[in-house]
Amino acid sequence: MEQTTSTNGRNTASPDPGYWTSVLIVSGIFSIAGFAINIIFGYVQIASEPGGTVFSPMMLGSVVVCLATCLGGLAAVWHVTRYSTPRMKLGRGALIGFLTGAMIVLFSTLLNELWVIFDPGYTERLLDSVVENVEAMDLPADTQDQMIDQMAAGVRDTSVFQQLVVGIPVTGLLNLLTGMLGVRFFAVKEEDYEDYTE
Repeated sequence: MEQTTSTNGRNTASPDPGYWTSVLIVSGIFSIAGFAINIIFGYVQIASEPGGTVFSPMMLGSVVVCLATCLGGLAAVWHVTRYSTPRMKLGRGALIGFLTGAMIVLFSTLLNELWVIFDPGYTERLLDSVVENVEAMDLPADTQDQMIDQMAAGVRDTSVFQQLVVGIPVTGLLNLLTGMLGVRFFAVKEEDYEDYTE
């Protein structure tokens, strides 16, 4: 009969107890938080007067979400080491980070699609507000037209499939790196594991 050792609420019976629970919990939290921030800043953008500034509310919200989303891998590795097993190698941390990033993109895309059903005019109003802000910038007309065309194409012509194909590799890679960082910060080294469980 296999013996199970529990230390500080951690299950140490198996060297590979699984990580999907942590991946799903962390990616769900980060997806909902990022989606909420994007929506809030989006409505702030819609309600604001065009000031002709580069750092518009939508741009600021996108930067905040991008930076926060990159920490998903770090958080998922922390969750695994805290609630599952304290031991982890860099490769496992990288895998957990990549999967967390991929799930964040998947959940966020689904939430965005659901929001369009809830508020069908949201995307068009947001695009109109961004276009007005670009038109208020002190830029040559050709540059303004090019920026507007690029933004319109990015908003209107990007399918769910394209969002996933582009988003998963980029977000997954960034979270892969923070997952490896999480191993360095939170995991117990193999040579220290015996002392850790005593």
